[in-house]
Amino acid sequence: MNENKNKNKDKNSGWQISFSPILRYSAVFCLMTLVIMLLGAAVLSVGRMKSDARASLASVHAQTSQRVNESITLLESLASLPEFYDPEVPPIEKVKKLDQMSPYFGYLMICYVDSDITVYSDGSEPASLASRDYMQKLFSTGKRQVTDSFAAGADGVTLNYTVAVPLVESRGNITGCLFCAIYFDEVMDILEKSAGINGSDATLIGSQGQIMTSTAGLSYGDPIMNTLRSSTLFGTTADKLQEQFLAAIPGEYWSIRNGDLYYTVYQRVENTSWDIMCSVNFGTVFSKIIPSLVLVSGLTVLLCFGLMYLLKRYIAKQMEIVDVLVHSVEELEKKIYQDERPEDLDFNEIIRLTSNGLSDSLTGVVTRSVFLNQAEAQMKKIDPNLVSALCFVDMDNLKYINDTYGHSGGDVALKSVGYILREYEKRYDGVIGRYGGDEFVMLLTGLDDENELQGVMNELVLRLHSEVGSGGQNIPVQCSVGVSLYRPGVELNQLIAEADEALYFVKQNGKGYYKIQKN
Repeated sequence: MNENKNKNKDKNSGWQISFSPILRYSAVFCLMTLVIMLLGAAVLSVGRMKSDARASLASVHAQTSQRVNESITLLESLASLPEFYDPEVPPIEKVKKLDQMSPYFGYLMICYVDSDITVYSDGSEPASLASRDYMQKLFSTGKRQVTDSFAAGADGVTLNYTVAVPLVESRGNITGCLFCAIYFDEVMDILEKSAGINGSDATLIGSQGQIMTSTAGLSYGDPIMNTLRSSTLFGTTADKLQEQFLAAIPGEYWSIRNGDLYYTVYQRVENTSWDIMCSVNFGTVFSKIIPSLVLVSGLTVLLCFGLMYLLKRYIAKQMEIVDVLVHSVEELEKKIYQDERPEDLDFNEIIRLTSNGLSDSLTGVVTRSVFLNQAEAQMKKIDPNLVSALCFVDMDNLKYINDTYGHSGGDVALKSVGYILREYEKRYDGVIGRYGGDEFVMLLTGLDDENELQGVMNELVLRLHSEVGSGGQNIPVQCSVGVSLYRPGVELNQLIAEADEALYFVKQNGKGYYKIQKN
């Protein structure tokens, strides 16, 4: 048995406790906390993917639609001018007026086309646009046209978007049209700036389902269906999405592309046959949360270490008490379990050893938990023909003493109260314990009648109202006492509650006296 004890006991410092399990559990707790935070960050990222994608689509759609609509408004305003219908005005004069406006409004060009679908430009020979599909539709339907991106210009490679409105005279005849070309790079810039704010990718899809402009690295001219069919879609199919594009129905979907999770929303651009798609990558959103996640994780780890440090200090203090108790038990073992029992064995000393660490070191009375156990045992032996009482004693002026004479003065006062009460404990076969900071509870038994109890209380209150000398100063001490009478079958907690109620009455009515609570 001694060998096993020595394994848990340091040679000089007493009993020790292993903190390895605490470290393991703390590490597991930190790990679980990090996992939970990662899962929370993932859920938060999914929510932000939706909000970011929708915000990007709203921004891109608004700016793209605005550019198209302001082009239509400008051309329709110019088409209302009579000079574009006057055959006396040479086409070249009409073109010069439009050329002056192009750079001011930020267009690649603004051009005039006559009834023969011939376009005029300053310094160049007139050219026929009769082969252009959008021109044929405009002259056959009389409706404005917004084209997909296509190569035009003198070099035949410059990409632009064209908006055209007809010139319709008062009799309803189409005498020509006006059109403007929007820079391809301008549309690309709108997509990059609007979608890039939230880290989204934007793609502009033409009327034939072809990719016209994309910030996601998709190739110009490729069918968007190729990209959709190569992705893993959730809750929809590529064919269903194609039907919605053709019907100009806005929507959204989740997909996995190249191993990454995407959330995509799409919508038709006003007055066009274009569709805008905005997609957000999970990794992009999650990476924005990582700095905050690292900060929270670091604070969590520091908190864990701080709690471990406080726990270790607390346990160390408790182990000091345990070490005292163990040392007392060891001394008791030496006295009881020796080979030959001595005739002069001092059992009072044995009792002192077993109770060491169980009494209040300042006042010498037992602790609250010990009092409750001892008082319950004592109550079982009470003679019902005699009077027994529970006294709740409270110092009236401990705070004043501490403030005036210091805490050392307060300790002296508490010691004096404990000393007086221990005298009555021995005289009346009772039990006394320190219930709280300046509160004591005392069980007195074997009193002849209530008259004797009143005499004891009168004497006790008088003795507790005194002055104690310490360090050349006289410290005033005063206590109030609440008393409850024992009845057969009553519980200890009930007696304490009744005594506390009587004490409260004394406190509210002058202090420094006692009251016996009768039920």
